[in-house]
Amino acid sequence: MIKWFRLLLLNRIYKKTINAVAETHGNRSLNTLNSISVILDPLLGIDKNHFIKMGAVLNLKKNKIRVLTYYQSPKYLPDSKLDNCYTIKDISNFGVLNGLLSDFCVEKSDVLINFYDKDDINLKFISAKTNKKLSIGFKSVDHSLNDLIIEVDPQNIEVFVSECIKYLTILFTSKK
Repeated sequence: MIKWFRLLLLNRIYKKTINAVAETHGNRSLNTLNSISVILDPLLGIDKNHFIKMGAVLNLKKNKIRVLTYYQSPKYLPDSKLDNCYTIKDISNFGVLNGLLSDFCVEKSDVLINFYDKDDINLKFISAKTNKKLSIGFKSVDHSLNDLIIEVDPQNIEVFVSECIKYLTILFTSKK
């Protein structure tokens, strides 16, 4: 019963967040690409190094690529990755984020890559709260979250990365 109520509350807060983001999203300019943030579902089996390599192709330093990984349960959380991971316990019932998530969402990012293919409120909520100019994701997720939808199999990371590089090169001018 508590889990159901939590989902109800979070979905309501999520919808308000999406509506607020949609109203302010028109005032963005895509001049230069300086940073990329990624929300990653580890169940897809994709390593974060693919995104670091993508950043290198786009002439971004390694510290300008931030990857946040979502684990469904704290018992699956690896000890070595506590600095860039979160679980359901890091989001309160009323949508209040812990320090790590709050820092991730507040820091400005030019591009947010929503690298997950399931309709999970814990992933969608963080995506909606993140301060970004442009978001990229898959067709199986809420379309209001993503500005650019890449229709490929999430397991085929090479195709996804090459499509991202192609579109990001077009959308962002190469002035630095």
